[in-house]
Amino acid sequence: MEITDLRKLQEQSHHSQLLATLREMMTGIANEVNNPLGSILLYSQLLMAGDVSPQTKKDLQVIHDEARRAASVISYVLTFYRQEGSEFHCIDINTILESYLPTPRNSETTCNITITSNLQGGPLPIKGDLSQLNQLFTNLILNAEEALKRTDGGHITVTTRREGEWAKISITDDGLGIHPGNLRQIFYPFFTTKQAGEGSGLGLSTCYGIVTNHKGLIYAENNETGGATFTVELPLANTQKEVQITEDIETTGSLITQ
Repeated sequence: MEITDLRKLQEQSHHSQLLATLREMMTGIANEVNNPLGSILLYSQLLMAGDVSPQTKKDLQVIHDEARRAASVISYVLTFYRQEGSEFHCIDINTILESYLPTPRNSETTCNITITSNLQGGPLPIKGDLSQLNQLFTNLILNAEEALKRTDGGHITVTTRREGEWAKISITDDGLGIHPGNLRQIFYPFFTTKQAGEGSGLGLSTCYGIVTNHKGLIYAENNETGGATFTVELPLANTQKEVQITEDIETTGSLITQ
């Protein structure tokens, strides 16, 4: 039994506990905010329908639109953190990524951004929800593209490989990298380095939740040559070893091996 796999499963447990804490906190906040937002939407609409000046109606429309935008974020938070409706099937990670990169090892250029894939030969099957996994990889690739737009372009490499009983997916860019002080915060809900109005700060926290829901790991690190790499590790489907390791952790609660 490999200590590396035991550590990964203990990290899974830590991820799950943190997500459970975030879920409880975020759903509590969302429910508390939802009621006053509903009142703002209702009364601003009623006031706009009344006899008010054009300028007042314009101001009320701003209030109504901003409250509706906030309500949509709250709705997203409630839907996501409840993790309702997940449908898990056996899915090949490479097949999903090939839909973003039609020809492996081929390049496409958009806004001076080049994307190259380096996918391991053969399938990497996992048990997952296709919709959530599509959202995960869409968010990670968009995140890399956003980083490169700050430097007027660059290169993204999507890599997959098998490591023991795990599928490892890396998305690497050669941009400016992540400020060291932000590395531990980037997966927190509403954390963003963008200007106000440019993003909600929910993209990477969504990724964190999806990966945790798939009993996987996600982390980011800066590259020695510049830029950053986001890595996702997901347990391969139908691995008896994973089941045995999980049972051993539940029994011993440690990394001790026989």
